[in-house]
Amino acid sequence: MTGPGPGLEIIRFPVRGMTCGSCVNRITRAIRRLDGTSRVRVDLRTETVTVRREPALVSNAALAAAVANAGYDADLDAAELLPPPSDRSIVDRLLGRR
Repeated sequence: MTGPGPGLEIIRFPVRGMTCGSCVNRITRAIRRLDGTSRVRVDLRTETVTVRREPALVSNAALAAAVANAGYDADLDAAELLPPPSDRSIVDRLLGRR
């Protein structure tokens, strides 16, 4: 597994109003339609959305608008940037190898 390429970032933000799997699907589809997103994960249990995006193409406002158009409330003020995934394999990480 490799980290995001240059110019990509991973952002996580809360979304209110989700109650079921259909909500997850609607939000996922709405965000995937935006140019500049390469991965979307919607977690119903924690009521969060994690998006790998190119910030030059997909702003916080664009994400909030896509979620709002799907019928939900995204709190981009509470968004957090996540570190890129490690380039090391899971075995290397578990064994502490570099």
